[in-house]
Amino acid sequence: MMNLSDHIKKRMKDNFLMKRNMPIQRDMKTLNTSSLMMNFGSFYIPKMGKSNPMGEDAHFTSKDHQTIGLADGISSWVKKGIDAGEYARQLMNNCLVVLDAKDREIVYPQLILEEAYLNTKVDGSSTACIITLTGESLNVVNVGDSGFMLFRNGIMIYKSSTQQHGFNYPYQLGKSNHCDDPGVAEEFMIGVRAGDWVVAGTNGLFDNMYASEMEVAMKVIGEAGCLEPQVLAQVLADLAFENSLDYTQGISPYSQAALKEGYPIPIKCGGKPDDITVIVAHIVPTQGHTLVLGNIENSYSFQPYLPKKSPTVNVMDPIATKRCKPIKKGMKTLNERSLMMNIGSSYIPKKGKSNPKGEDAHFISKHHQTFGLADGVSSWAKKGIDAGEYARQLMDNCLTILYKKDMEIVYPQLVLQEAYSNTEVNGSSTACIITLTDESLNVVNVGDSGFMLFRKGNMIYKSSTQQHRFNSPYQLGKNSHCDDPSVAEEFIIGVRGGDLVVAGTDGLFDNVFASEMEMIIKQIIGTDQPELLAQILAEQALENSLKTEGVSPYSQAASMEGYRRRSGGKPDDITVVVAHILPPNHLL
Repeated sequence: MMNLSDHIKKRMKDNFLMKRNMPIQRDMKTLNTSSLMMNFGSFYIPKMGKSNPMGEDAHFTSKDHQTIGLADGISSWVKKGIDAGEYARQLMNNCLVVLDAKDREIVYPQLILEEAYLNTKVDGSSTACIITLTGESLNVVNVGDSGFMLFRNGIMIYKSSTQQHGFNYPYQLGKSNHCDDPGVAEEFMIGVRAGDWVVAGTNGLFDNMYASEMEVAMKVIGEAGCLEPQVLAQVLADLAFENSLDYTQGISPYSQAALKEGYPIPIKCGGKPDDITVIVAHIVPTQGHTLVLGNIENSYSFQPYLPKKSPTVNVMDPIATKRCKPIKKGMKTLNERSLMMNIGSSYIPKKGKSNPKGEDAHFISKHHQTFGLADGVSSWAKKGIDAGEYARQLMDNCLTILYKKDMEIVYPQLVLQEAYSNTEVNGSSTACIITLTDESLNVVNVGDSGFMLFRKGNMIYKSSTQQHRFNSPYQLGKNSHCDDPSVAEEFIIGVRGGDLVVAGTDGLFDNVFASEMEMIIKQIIGTDQPELLAQILAEQALENSLKTEGVSPYSQAASMEGYRRRSGGKPDDITVVVAHILPPNHLL
């Protein structure tokens, strides 16, 4: 039987890269002054083939605006006699119209999606994901279970989270009562570097392909000297299509999720037939590259490609073998784990000895490979309430739940939900809980606490903040103006040995730029001293917070929101938790 690597090579050799689904060209412009740019390629395979060539997905790419978008129409509308793809197509077309109608120097995906949503009048609903490259960051807005993965040096380093009301029931934009609006969208930015690859897709891709399979595809195509965005998009779409037709006992991302939700194996095994949209963007430096701007693609003008036969996969292939492995339950012992976190922390209360408890709180459980932090909202002090008590009780309840239930597998969202229910004092706080599950961080986050991930001294990811408005973060509490854990951002991000996780409250991130952290980390790189690094970062944040001149992350954000120029740092409680990702033998 043919293994995955040979299968990819055969597809390339058989002239798989035929010209189809070619983009519509217009408004050709010269290269702008950005230091990075995205080169795109896309491919679409409708589930119903020639019987419904437009399918239910839609997407666009605009090189002029360095922006891509995709949408997945909700198929249940067909039962009501409504074309399930029409809403997705009109939504994506309206995004293009909004982009073209205004001469935008900076693209804000959230604003594009909101205006496109208002202009979409047809019946139906869809997921939506819009990604734009701004400087050296991807600016993302996402609703539902479409999304993207980010690959660096052939390894997946980030996967966007999904938003679901229930299993196989994603958040969806539409005007019907049961639909959502753009207010539920997840918004975030993630740093990128030249050489990175963005693989965006609808759930037809991510329900049928693991990240490890995509890594193999990139490696094989790269070794053949054909690693281009269009090539990779077509190969991934083809492989996802073949996996979707695999009804064997192999485990797919979809069947694995179904098993987790309690569906029996005979009902939910193998792949999931669906429309498959793949957009691949290669991040490259603008210097030395010629960028053809104004490339806009209508995703539904194409000749669909349909494989002639079902796939045959050699189960001895490492990826196929991984698919067929049973799902292991139970906390792995130290020796069974492939990675562990060595964790250290530091806390500097804003008022020092006059209020040593401050308004932040955090916990560390090395046994559960989990830590959390919370920032009490200071405005409660005006009502005579200890603004830190809520944060302290919330974190204490998290730790109690971990040990009381002796959790075999830690699900941060469930821990936060129960801790929130058990926290009765007046007040409110942000919250961030992070657990290491084998080779991934499982994260739940509410508000403007969060973390950065560093690899070889460079920041490769920064969690997004959730704010109702400037300096008013999402906050857990029982008061009517507070939020509950349902607003939390949940996601998983892959990690490797040697990575550093720097988590903190906004007292850290409002006062220290990522570039400053990189300089500090590179001075002690190669050492395993998370406690020392946490102390150094906390002291740097304290020093910066007391400055009255110069630009800080906080003053920069204030200026962007239109506040009168504000210089210097922001005095605040400062919590820093540093986790060094290591093989377990380093901790023995």
